[in-house]
Amino acid sequence: MKVKEKREIIERIIDLCESVRSRGLDPFDVQVKELLEKLRELFPELKKLEELYLDMRAVSGLADVILHQSEWLRHRSSVLYLDPLLITLKMQVMEPAELAEIFTKCWHPILEMESISPSALRTGLDYWTELPPLSERGAELGGMELQTGRITEEELREMGILSEEEFSRILEEEWKKMLQNVGKRGISYWKWVCAKTFEETVRRSWIMSFLISYGYVDVEVRPLEEDIIIRPRSKPAQEAEPRTLVIPITYEEWRKHARKG
Repeated sequence: MKVKEKREIIERIIDLCESVRSRGLDPFDVQVKELLEKLRELFPELKKLEELYLDMRAVSGLADVILHQSEWLRHRSSVLYLDPLLITLKMQVMEPAELAEIFTKCWHPILEMESISPSALRTGLDYWTELPPLSERGAELGGMELQTGRITEEELREMGILSEEEFSRILEEEWKKMLQNVGKRGISYWKWVCAKTFEETVRRSWIMSFLISYGYVDVEVRPLEEDIIIRPRSKPAQEAEPRTLVIPITYEEWRKHARKG
């Protein structure tokens, strides 16, 4: 065996022992007997002082692993440790009443200890017991007769609801504004819809979505540039195929583009 290979084997043994000592590795995962046998085979081939020093560290580390195994066994025996399998088997042969009794002795829920008291439970029980049925409570409250009527256009605007004519007028105005200010060269989507306030940006984006769907505006997606170009048509497409373009309008996205100006 080459000198380098022997050195690597011994260093791996040292590192494994170090993992038990400082990194919490289970000492019983280390096959101490096999590793000692390996060191015994390598020992006659070790000639240099440095190699003998590494061998000494490896043997010392394995001795330390054995010490950890001993301490682990001593600790488990001192606390009357039971294997989880034995506990499971014992629970399977116990009667339900025995399990319930053990559970009530060791169960201490936070709510029971900090918030709920026997008197509070009695108060809650009394409340629900004395509460009238829903049918009687409804009769006591009575009913309010709803009046029907007409709603004005002004009230619709205040509620954010537009008539078909009003909606068409808004689309026409936005489209003509694009024709005048942008033309065929097009403009970045965010540059057009981004306004001074988030609310106005959402409104402009909402209008643009209909302009695209109704064939007033063409869309060009440029994935390499991570940009979307919108161009107004000289006249709306008569039988344009409906197009859907999902562009999320979040407050964070608006702030990012608003800072760019």
